[in-house]
Amino acid sequence: MKKLLVVLLAVLMLFALAACNNATTDPTDSNKPPASESGNEGGEPKPSEGLIGISVPGATHGWVAATAYFSEKTAKELGVNYKLVVSANPVEQANQLTELVEMGCDVIVLFPHNNEVTVAAQSVLDAGVPLINFDRIVNVDSTAYLAGDNPGMGTEGGKYIEAKLGGEGKVIILGVPSWGDINTERVNAFKAYVAEHAPGIEIINEYAANTAAQEDGLTVMADALTANERIDAVFSVDDELSIGIQKAIEEANRTDVKVVTGGGGMQEYFNLLSGQKDIWFASALYHPSMISECVKMAKDLLDGKEIAKTTIIPSVIVDRDNVGDYLDTNSPY
Repeated sequence: MKKLLVVLLAVLMLFALAACNNATTDPTDSNKPPASESGNEGGEPKPSEGLIGISVPGATHGWVAATAYFSEKTAKELGVNYKLVVSANPVEQANQLTELVEMGCDVIVLFPHNNEVTVAAQSVLDAGVPLINFDRIVNVDSTAYLAGDNPGMGTEGGKYIEAKLGGEGKVIILGVPSWGDINTERVNAFKAYVAEHAPGIEIINEYAANTAAQEDGLTVMADALTANERIDAVFSVDDELSIGIQKAIEEANRTDVKVVTGGGGMQEYFNLLSGQKDIWFASALYHPSMISECVKMAKDLLDGKEIAKTTIIPSVIVDRDNVGDYLDTNSPY
């Protein structure tokens, strides 16, 4: 009988302990919120923890898509709480900016579609939220502005062509006039450098592509090769355009071209650089990874640090000698 009582008491004690454990379980163990869209665990972070909003145009590939990739990559590396949103058009982006403010973002990084989001950008500032404007300018007094150096790309391209040709040669320009100021700044800076520093370089013609697509580069360059018996170098404003240029040169079996520049920082073009031995292909960087600096600036603001009002990141030349330093197989651009 005593043994039976001991067993019964032991069973009752086990039930009591189980009930206590159920009553004191940490709710985060069983009811933990799902991961937020940004990839941070624990759902949407509290405003007091410091939340960075990042708004970029949506794209599945190319330069614009890479801005989402690099901004999120940097936010994760920094260990900050962030909310990344992508938008199909300016209207959606404007609505998302409002939502980021309502969510309690302490800083917002904005890569705008265009000036149509100016009102929404101003509303961010009116709400007392610092706004870091990337690349495309909106007509507000943003907390900070960061972009690449379009004129610098033209200047660096001029220096590179001059050096590779030994200061003398016939050059053509391939631009994309539909880009507006971006194209104009790159081309004009190239012309200015040649006029001032490289009198032995002769710009024999200037060609316009409808877009920077490889197909347009191929078509326009094929026409240029037909029209010009000798071309020593090509100043191109874009990497993708230059991929088409390379195909045109190859298809025409031309051996006179010694240098082709580009612009941006496209991985497909980078892979082409290392495989070319007879022609110096190069890219003047205007890399989408620049948006990473905006995320770092946002973190600095959260940490109580001061940031520069305007930052222009210099362009540098990438060719087959240093391209290994810039390869990123995960980049969508």
